[in-house]
Amino acid sequence: MPTPGRRRFALPQRAPVNLEIDFEKDLNGQQLAVATCGDGPKLVIAGAGSGKTRTLTYRVAYLLQRGVPPAGILLVTFTNKAAREMLGRVGQLTRLEPYRMWGGTFHSVGARLLRRHAELLGYNENFSILDEGDQRDLLRLCITDLDVSVERRRFPSPKVLAGLFSLQINTRQPLEDLLAERYARFVDWSEIIHEIAERYVARKRAANAMDYDDLLHRWLQLLQENDEVRDRYREQFAHILVDEYQDTNIVQAEIVEAMAGQGQGANLMVVGDDSQSIYAFRGANYDNILRFPERNPATEVFRLETNYRSTPQILDLTNASIQHNEVKYEKTLRAERTDGMPPAMVPCSYPQQEGVFVAERILQLRDEGVDLDEIAVLYRAHAHRLSVETTLLRYDIPYEVRGGLRFFEQAHIKDVVAHLRLLDNPRDEVAFRRVLLLQPGIGNVTADRIWKAIGGHTVDAEALVGALDEKSVVDLLSAKARPGWGSFVGTMGEVLAARADPQTAILSILESCYEDYVVAKFDNSESRIEDLQQLAVFAAQYDSLHGLLEELLLLGELYGRDVDRGGRRGDDDGDSAVVLSTIHQAKGLEWHSVFIIHLLEGFFPSPRALDEAGGEEEERRIFYVAMTRARDELYLSYPIIRPGGYGASVVQRRSRFLQELPDTSYETWQLEEEVVETPAVATASGAGREADTEPDFDPNVDPVWDDDEVLGEPWAGD
Repeated sequence: MPTPGRRRFALPQRAPVNLEIDFEKDLNGQQLAVATCGDGPKLVIAGAGSGKTRTLTYRVAYLLQRGVPPAGILLVTFTNKAAREMLGRVGQLTRLEPYRMWGGTFHSVGARLLRRHAELLGYNENFSILDEGDQRDLLRLCITDLDVSVERRRFPSPKVLAGLFSLQINTRQPLEDLLAERYARFVDWSEIIHEIAERYVARKRAANAMDYDDLLHRWLQLLQENDEVRDRYREQFAHILVDEYQDTNIVQAEIVEAMAGQGQGANLMVVGDDSQSIYAFRGANYDNILRFPERNPATEVFRLETNYRSTPQILDLTNASIQHNEVKYEKTLRAERTDGMPPAMVPCSYPQQEGVFVAERILQLRDEGVDLDEIAVLYRAHAHRLSVETTLLRYDIPYEVRGGLRFFEQAHIKDVVAHLRLLDNPRDEVAFRRVLLLQPGIGNVTADRIWKAIGGHTVDAEALVGALDEKSVVDLLSAKARPGWGSFVGTMGEVLAARADPQTAILSILESCYEDYVVAKFDNSESRIEDLQQLAVFAAQYDSLHGLLEELLLLGELYGRDVDRGGRRGDDDGDSAVVLSTIHQAKGLEWHSVFIIHLLEGFFPSPRALDEAGGEEEERRIFYVAMTRARDELYLSYPIIRPGGYGASVVQRRSRFLQELPDTSYETWQLEEEVVETPAVATASGAGREADTEPDFDPNVDPVWDDDEVLGEPWAGD
């Protein structure tokens, strides 16, 4: 059936034009081969720093010069910024208006096409696009429709449900399997969650609305169910180019192959680096790039291996690391630049020493003329940055956190600290209300009643905990709040008993009640739980709640000074600041100097990833991405002794990714030891001993452990 109000057409071919571009002069041999190749499916394996954007720009220019009309080229990227940059470069190179081409993100191109053909899918062309806030509001209505009774268990928040439903669509896993693998605590709710998913789809349809995932799912549906529409765009788009193909999910891969067709006549060029495929947790499918030639048998494979970013020494290290992956496209990055300093392996005695090393080396780099904006500290998960971040604060080094708040400004950190503040000062109304509002069934009205009943009248923490359990207070609670109230009072009693040991107090809060809250409320719960475990490690330095809270107050004052809109902190005369970032957030960026910290077994690679098929190889790709962010200097550090839970410390192994590097690919930096007070150290035999000022072992030789010994903390994703 023809598209309502539309007619099929084929774009007129333009005569070849001379754009006066010297392709051979402007491109190296590998780039030139990609830019000027013929028709058919093409796979371009573009190594880090190899000029991928430049090559794609010249490919578009070459197609235009051959006579392909601008509207016959579709260029798909993953961010609006990348799309604007690419189209802008094409405009500068060819002197053609970029708007005449089709280009943008998957979602923006999908929205444009769906507006044209919405009626075929049962929508009006003026359908709404739900942002994340709209999506959560609609899911909240679906939960209300079903009158979910949470009782003593916490039901997943709309934000958690949104992440679950998105992952299900993008991976096509059955809901039950996904719950069992990634959301085990919600398995008992599976029937209700399935009902909510169905109601959510129905409500979107009734509202003539689509969310971001629908823009892809409905686009694919349009192509699969309407041959005329699919054929029309195959005729229109003579060439389709897709950037960052290693990050596509199943739906996106099927979309571009449906748009281009398959076989010799499919002019589909996909560009990416299999070694930088690191987004499986978001639904990215590594097989898309790995098996592209199998799905498109006529595929011609190209490689871009000349790296214009990093020194030969850094590339030697990265090449040696990624060679340990068995499933990959073979390539070797070659440096265009001259020699530089070797990467540095930096074993540290304790996390505090690691923080001091990073801070002092940053100051040295600044004195050497390196701008702070040209320095980054990268880590596997946000929780791993705590020692470095607090040290930067004390050294008054300006920094900004990419992709998140500074550590002590995060909601889950403030929640736990509020419990400690309340027991330290029972008259703290702000802390009192924050703690109460975390409890199921308690809102502002009930919290206000309880505060008026006992708040401000109790003279000490013992009296406060006792008052919370009185009948007069319990009578103020709603029916939904009462089942969990006894558990809350018990937790406060446990924390009170441990207030002389802040580390134990924090772990008591986490393990007794707050962990369930985090899992139900936040879609990145694993990361937040590890943050709190690291907060407990930080608290082990203090022998009272009061001492810990005074330190947090000091850090809070430092956080509050001179914060600009970019989230930077410090008293530096200029606007420059060191970047603190997870590796995932750093992908696509580069710096003069890069510090990769907390490189320990049990942390990097992530233990949870090791339980998944292909998990270790993806973790090694994450490590590879981190190293290839560095242009001139690269530092790999790890603390040998790490505080554990409840007063103990453990001797850690450095990451397997460090152990497998050839000794000739880095220099080892030995730091001067400082006397650091530490709790008893757990040895391999399980006995405790006081930590010596200097470890009685070579920091470059990993201890021998039994295979079944468990080290490290639970996995934390990004």
